[in-house]
Amino acid sequence: MNKLQTYLTEAGVPAELHAQALASLQSARKPALIRFWLGLTAPIVWVFIAALLPRKAEQLPRWLRWYDNNISINGDRSDWALIDGRHMRMPAPDEDVVHDDGQHVSYWPPYSPRSFLPRWNFNGIRNRCGWLAKKWGQTLENITYRAGLPVLDGEWGNPDIGRQVMGIRVACVGGVWQLVRTSNLWGGTKTENYGYEVLNANTIDRFATCTWTAWSWKGPKK
Repeated sequence: MNKLQTYLTEAGVPAELHAQALASLQSARKPALIRFWLGLTAPIVWVFIAALLPRKAEQLPRWLRWYDNNISINGDRSDWALIDGRHMRMPAPDEDVVHDDGQHVSYWPPYSPRSFLPRWNFNGIRNRCGWLAKKWGQTLENITYRAGLPVLDGEWGNPDIGRQVMGIRVACVGGVWQLVRTSNLWGGTKTENYGYEVLNANTIDRFATCTWTAWSWKGPKK
């Protein structure tokens, strides 16, 4: 029994669904690992991209698309608008803006989100090669949504896991699966995340990006 199957068993997923779950989860491994290794070069490559890219740009040229972002190269904190019946993220402004909750639009305040440092931080460090995560993900168009979120076909384990709550959470919709596991490590939290991010899907983009995170650690929450 491999690690993922052990996690499925611990979460309470019925044995008759293990084959389907494993096939879906493991199909994300190769593309996600390619993205991971390519992402290691992103901090260096984005030094040059951020220095040469016009401020008005929203995406990279096609020949640089592997280093592009699945949201916008200018970050993911700009406002939303309803356009043609769908919620769309508006282009980032040319200056930093602080939202009511105190969050800056820029990923390196107080600089413009379209300037060198915020673009390098968002694309080269924080959200590397995000375009590939969507390219190799799974569409979730022909499923039911409620309150903006997909209606899951099944969910097992603990739905409340996070940095303070350890455990396993498994979800599937339309034959697409995600498994998340949190555990205590070195006084902080280790997170594993496999498959396709159906738990982050919504009616805005109706998509589940691929992921294969066997190791992610955050220190104690202050």
